[in-house]
Amino acid sequence: MNGAPAWTPVHAAWSLQGKAPGQVAYDVQAGSVEPRVAQRYFWAASTETPRADRTHAPDALPWVAFLGGAESGGPSTGLVETTWAGGRDATGRISYSARLLLLDWRTVSGAGLTWSSLYAAALDAEWPAVGPGAVHPPHLVLDAAPTTAARLARYIEEDIGFEWAARCAALLLEGRHVVITLAPEHAGRLSAVTRVAVLDGICALLPYGSRAWLSAATWAGHGADHELRLTFAQRPRGSQCHAVLKGQPPQEPQTGPGRAYLAELRRLREKKNLDALLPHLLSHRTALTPHDAEQALQHLRDLDLQAVVLGDIDRGAARLNDVGRLLALRSWDSLTAAEAAQVVRYLARTALPGGRPPAECAQARSLLLEHWFPGAGEALVDELNSWADDSRTLNRVGAVLELAAAAAPGDRQAHALVLAGYLGGGAAAATPDGVRSRSALLHALQRNLDENGAAAARTVLLRSPQLALAWLDLNAERNTLDDRLVRDLLALPGEDSERKTPKWLRGVARFHREPLDGPVEGDIGALTDISPTAWRTGLKLACLARNPEALSWLAPELYAVASGREGTDTDRAFLFHATEALVPVEPGLDGAHAAWADLFQRPLLDSDMRRARCLAADDVAPAEYAGVLRTQLPQLGLMSWEIAALAAGLVGDRPEQVPYPVLWELIHPQGTPEAPWLRKLEDPVLDRIAELLKHAGDWITHGMPDRWEQGLRMRPDLQWLAHTAEIRRLVDSRTALPEQLGDAVVRASPDSRYARRAQEVVEFPSAVREAITPWLYERAGSGDWLHRLAAHLDRAAPQRALGRLLYYCISQQRFGDLVRQRAVEGHEQLRDSLEQGLKILRLKPPRRARRRDGGDDRA
Repeated sequence: MNGAPAWTPVHAAWSLQGKAPGQVAYDVQAGSVEPRVAQRYFWAASTETPRADRTHAPDALPWVAFLGGAESGGPSTGLVETTWAGGRDATGRISYSARLLLLDWRTVSGAGLTWSSLYAAALDAEWPAVGPGAVHPPHLVLDAAPTTAARLARYIEEDIGFEWAARCAALLLEGRHVVITLAPEHAGRLSAVTRVAVLDGICALLPYGSRAWLSAATWAGHGADHELRLTFAQRPRGSQCHAVLKGQPPQEPQTGPGRAYLAELRRLREKKNLDALLPHLLSHRTALTPHDAEQALQHLRDLDLQAVVLGDIDRGAARLNDVGRLLALRSWDSLTAAEAAQVVRYLARTALPGGRPPAECAQARSLLLEHWFPGAGEALVDELNSWADDSRTLNRVGAVLELAAAAAPGDRQAHALVLAGYLGGGAAAATPDGVRSRSALLHALQRNLDENGAAAARTVLLRSPQLALAWLDLNAERNTLDDRLVRDLLALPGEDSERKTPKWLRGVARFHREPLDGPVEGDIGALTDISPTAWRTGLKLACLARNPEALSWLAPELYAVASGREGTDTDRAFLFHATEALVPVEPGLDGAHAAWADLFQRPLLDSDMRRARCLAADDVAPAEYAGVLRTQLPQLGLMSWEIAALAAGLVGDRPEQVPYPVLWELIHPQGTPEAPWLRKLEDPVLDRIAELLKHAGDWITHGMPDRWEQGLRMRPDLQWLAHTAEIRRLVDSRTALPEQLGDAVVRASPDSRYARRAQEVVEFPSAVREAITPWLYERAGSGDWLHRLAAHLDRAAPQRALGRLLYYCISQQRFGDLVRQRAVEGHEQLRDSLEQGLKILRLKPPRRARRRDGGDDRA
């Protein structure tokens, strides 16, 4: 609407109100508007009765009112001008008349007429004559030209003031009544044309469509209620807002939409000036509903919609409808890459479930997918990688990935691109929390990835060893790691003939027992250098593949964790259980594997080397076990108490299970020079064996090297054990005489003695008692064998009365019940035999007959 105005003929229905000569009441005198309709407009425009004596006062006629209405099912615009009629009525009073022009809204808006241009055309219109026989045409033809935006802008800036007019417009938009008064210096009469220009200037700061409902007048009485929204008046009444022309501006808007509209007016005027703002507002020809502030604000924002939307997004105040309108009115090409990404990221955030009402989430999702473009995937990647760790939950990230997947009909690579960009991008991807969350996401998605997504994920894993290990670790922890997953990862470099498998990935293959050529050390080292917890991943892979070789490969790391120098209690618990799984404590173990497992569990089990007693029954396993210990133990720097604990752990708790082949090979290796450090282990080993033998009370020496057995026999505190063994041997022979057995008992009981007072008795060692018990059970009832044994004990150790001690033990302890019973039975038999014998022995010989020759007669 800039430039020279174009004159346009406009048709308007018309009506005249007044008094015929001699008439008392005012009514419709002529016109093409149905009288009842016309009367409604006349009534709305009339707020008080004009006074003839106010010719030069502010309320002097003419009065002009602009009224929005609805006729014939559509909006309409009415203009009512009240002037003096030039005659008098039946009472002698000067009468006035009112003229109505009623125009279809489409006609007015199509021509772009403002109130000033419409009033100017009305002033120039030729009205039909009124009277008998006068011809009344159905329409008047107005020659109208729209007011240019430049003229309106100049008038607002120079004559009424932008801030003043903008506040009035914003108040009207929030449904307030605005009353304009004149400042004292301008209290003189202001022409109707000027007043219409003022009203037009205010209304020009609203979308043109607001004129469909807005009503305004150049004068309104303050003594009666009316519905005119914008008027000149003597003063405001009630809650009406007061605006002093060229004086005090009206109050600020009180509602959110009103304040937002005023703020946007100010911003656009500052940024683009009124010459750009007014044509935009005048271009909105669609009729608005009364007080539709949201729609008016929306249209106002459309002028700078791109900047408004982007600014709102930055401030966190964006509205989905505005974003949708931007996408409907602008192409992505009109935005820079950064601006397009900003819009995409906002829509993605809004579409996330849980943050907004479901309807808004669905709307944001629909907008993004409807307006998807190739760069949207990269924007989603940036959005994901910008989130804080606590916001990067599986559900939220998964929702963004699902958005990318939903774009598949038009962008089949979107999901793979977003997945790869998130897994491998952003500074957060290298942090422990970032690695952890990304590995969890990949674990959750891995079974449902399509071919593109799976290939993208494997490519990222190959570039990001930390992520690859975390992902492998999580799969192993949750028992979802199968051979296919690992082999897919291992096969990826092979798909590119120029790409070599990185060493860390070869390390993964080693743990997983994949066949590879070349040395192991470099591969394992490359893997463990990735992160401080890479050893855990290696062990988990090894457990999956049942590969106990992994223990020796990870020796430095596992020593550090097991000893407490590194890691946590959780790490040590994991190490313990992983070692149990790789080398379970069961018979028939491989020597080397058992040795490594025991070495790492030694600090966790108080030096118990359990597997040394579970080796395969051959010569190889003990030698391998001892060989590993022989190379590793000197490096541990064990203190003397730790050496003693190690010796106890190797020997164990049961003398019949002492691993003599391992111990002898460890301390006295065949074909290898003896290590001085390991010689320090010999005495603690023998001390532990001696301790076990003493507690066992027996000489259990099966498999013991002769050299050690002889040394143990020479120990003063163990010599009695050898004699106990002699007792067992005599008992087992079943041919030993009581005297032989008694000598062995005396030697095996150096501290035992019998006394008359029970508290001074020192009983036989339990081993001695247990050793002779079978003999006592068998021989107690056989003649005088028990007595012979007791008598020999008394004779062999008269000072200690061991024979009487034997009887005492039989009488006091439970094992003696059966012995006593058999001894008593044997004694009774012996007594009967003796008594029979004595009887016979006591018989007197028969009297002898004397021979005549003087000799005895002997039989």
